Amino acid sequence: MPVIDDFGIEDVEIGDVAPGFVIARADTISIDAWIRTTLSDAGMHETAAIGETIPALGVGQIVESNSSDLAVGDWVYGMMSAQTHALLPAAGLRKLTLQDGITPSDFAGPLNVTGGITAWVGLIRVAQVQPGDVVVVSGAAGAVGSVVVQLAKARGARVIGIAGGPAKCSYLVETLGADIAIDYKTGDLAQQLAQAAPDGVDVFFDNVGGELLDIVLDNLAPAGARIAICGAISQYQNLDDVRGPKLYLRLAERNAMMKGFVVSHYEADYPAAMAEISALIQAGKLTLPEHVVSGIDRFPEALLMLFDGGHLGNLVVRP
Repeated sequence: MPVIDDFGIEDVEIGDVAPGFVIARADTISIDAWIRTTLSDAGMHETAAIGETIPALGVGQIVESNSSDLAVGDWVYGMMSAQTHALLPAAGLRKLTLQDGITPSDFAGPLNVTGGITAWVGLIRVAQVQPGDVVVVSGAAGAVGSVVVQLAKARGARVIGIAGGPAKCSYLVETLGADIAIDYKTGDLAQQLAQAAPDGVDVFFDNVGGELLDIVLDNLAPAGARIAICGAISQYQNLDDVRGPKLYLRLAERNAMMKGFVVSHYEADYPAAMAEISALIQAGKLTLPEHVVSGIDRFPEALLMLFDGGHLGNLVVRP
């Protein structure tokens, strides 16, 4: 696992802005689990080279433009990376259209491709959630998990969120509307899940992997359960020795399905996802609190916080 001393900060002057390029002032940088995988040769994403800027998605505002597609003042979403200002090709940025009740920072949270859009794709396209389903969400108090909980409730499901600590469990029930919150740090997790879902689990949205995945596999509904593998944050610290499920035969025994997904393969679904999430936000039926870390020099601190459970909701850096 990286430590703070592995990171550095440097001042670099931006020179000429070539045709087709813009300078964006980073406003909100999303701290996502996939960033950790770029810091390993065994990562699932492109490796970030030593000495290079750490990749990260976020929202910014154009402060200089040499592109006919983007003007100074436009809000954009894209690969801002861990920096206060980004020199980027205009073609790699998405211009944001703001609506009533939707803020620019929402596009780094509930409307973020790696946040709320991932939640929508995994729950609705991959797991095909239905009214009345018993839905279990691991990492439920994080950015993706928080949106999954609320989308599942909006779709008429009964939702069980798994998180660590009483504060996060209270957040799941009192703020997000989960029916039950299970604290994996206390008691027997398998026993708690069996009590919460006595007839089994219909949908499992997995952000954690490892032993927790086996526990849910052992408590699947008798037939037709669906598991969406979004991530496995419990395994990212040692990608050279990832531990898979031992109880995968439960899938065959119970006629269940387990499918992994990468949100970029579902780009055609982004408009539908954004429309549903935006409508829920505007109706006051979906919220995603931000845990803000201020200052670009604290980016490493924020990244490590993602793995020690020190935040609620959407973890972001405001440069």
